[in-house]
Amino acid sequence: MRMQRWVQAATLAAAAVGPAGAAGGGGVSVGAAGDAVDMLPTFKAVYAATWNGIKLGEITLELEREGTYCYRYQSHARPRAMVRMFYGEPAETSHFCLVDGAVKPVRFRFDHGDDSYELDFDTVDSVVRGAGETRELPDNAQDRFGMHQAVRAWIMRQAPEPPEGDFTFSMVEDDRIAEYTLRVTGEESVKVPAGSYDAFLLERIDPRRIGRFWVAPGADYMPVKVENGKDGDVQLTMELLRYTAKDDAPEASAGES
Repeated sequence: MRMQRWVQAATLAAAAVGPAGAAGGGGVSVGAAGDAVDMLPTFKAVYAATWNGIKLGEITLELEREGTYCYRYQSHARPRAMVRMFYGEPAETSHFCLVDGAVKPVRFRFDHGDDSYELDFDTVDSVVRGAGETRELPDNAQDRFGMHQAVRAWIMRQAPEPPEGDFTFSMVEDDRIAEYTLRVTGEESVKVPAGSYDAFLLERIDPRRIGRFWVAPGADYMPVKVENGKDGDVQLTMELLRYTAKDDAPEASAGES
């Protein structure tokens, strides 16, 4: 298993979570269902990853603001010693902006030695440049890391009710563009090291691939646990360990209310 594939799988939907241990309470306030999301709460969160029962180490995710509607989203893996010896410590960074409540990617970078690459998203010309080529950009395109926050905005738009319908997006990587579909399939209570949460069960719609994400309304409508696998077997589990909220909302400028 290559380390970058672990980081990609382990962080597939895990993103910001709210006050640890807040079962069914707390979380970000949102407007009525259907309102556009105009702000994403920022955070620093640490998750534990396990592969087939073997502890891989920790992944830190951090969302920071870059202006009023734009953000920088970063990951850094801190694997256990034996894993680090063979695969290093890869990192991912996504820059994106909220446009009409939807996430629009701007730039993505994957840092891992010879496997590093960068993608630049040009929504004006509808192309993505990087990895040695220029490709046509689908309207629903997301980079493989920033898509976490795209899912988050979709869920928040329908909150406080469980999101209805499907969320379908095209994930852009260095060597391919693949379509993914997610759907809420139930409601469950889940306990992770950070606390207990009432959650929606969000699943990837794919007959061969397992993708389960426990999304907690009391945790800013984001996953507190994720499972990934294939052919009926769960291979990777990821759970929230620690979370720190950031209070860095931009101040209104003169003339804004």
